[in-house]
Amino acid sequence: MTWDSAVTDIRTLLSDGPNDKLMWRKKVIGQVDGTNLNFKTFEFRRVTAFVNPADPNIPEGVYVDNAKVTVSAEDLPSGNFTLAAAPTQGQTIDATYYVQWFNDAEITQFLTSASEWAGYQDAFAQIPEGLRPAAKEYAASQAFQKLSLRFAQNLAETYQLYDAPDQKRFDPVKVYADIAKQKMDLAFELRDDFYKDRQGQALAPRFGVVRGRVRDVPPKR
Repeated sequence: MTWDSAVTDIRTLLSDGPNDKLMWRKKVIGQVDGTNLNFKTFEFRRVTAFVNPADPNIPEGVYVDNAKVTVSAEDLPSGNFTLAAAPTQGQTIDATYYVQWFNDAEITQFLTSASEWAGYQDAFAQIPEGLRPAAKEYAASQAFQKLSLRFAQNLAETYQLYDAPDQKRFDPVKVYADIAKQKMDLAFELRDDFYKDRQGQALAPRFGVVRGRVRDVPPKR
């Protein structure tokens, strides 16, 4: 049976589905001066569309002084959006939205790496059911390694948050790096358990028995 749910399974393990990470009434980045229309949500990848929402009554969207406002344009991968009217100085702007850490292409790459590690080249859909828990943990380790690298970047410089405390900026780097190591250790443990139970052959000793008769050789005189 092919592993058709692989991408979904990794998202479930990472809690990275479309409705897993809610940002509720979070402040956005941008100058409030009565003329600026361009703002940005902070996270790496926003998945909630502010322009023409499917349901205008949902809480997701942009708020100016607690009133939901119209967004005329946006770019979801970067989080940028453009308001229809410029907020005036002193007004507060926040937004409610969902984010995801990874897109499907990244999840697929993590699975491909796990498949190569497990000995199935890039055909992760062919990984047998008993070996999939190990492959999932390996893919998750790759994901958390990437997160640690993302947070290692100087966010204060990227977003011009010059007053951001540096010591706090590095907290998620260590957290995600530690999780990546834990996931990798678990992946090796699960893989070894799979082979030790004789469901696979990677750890099985390579030996055989040759049956037949061997002629006695007389000693030399």
